[in-house]
Amino acid sequence: MWSVEFESSQVEKEVTLLIKKKKLTADDQAIIHAWVQQISLHGPESIRGDFKWADHRLRGEWEGYRSSAFSNRGRIIYKIVEK
Repeated sequence: MWSVEFESSQVEKEVTLLIKKKKLTADDQAIIHAWVQQISLHGPESIRGDFKWADHRLRGEWEGYRSSAFSNRGRIIYKIVEK
């Protein structure tokens, strides 16, 4: 089983603020929850190549991170740390 965690308390605060300001809709939150469940149960490899998530490696200053789309306007940026 995998664990999905915020990178820092600051990131967690920013997400909480986005929810309070209604910038993350209930639908967005449900999709993010589904992404977390997918990763937690099946690992990050399970979403690679899946058109639904449009998951891909990032380059430049974000080298080492990946991005998954959760809507036309939103992305989950994540990093795999020790399997």
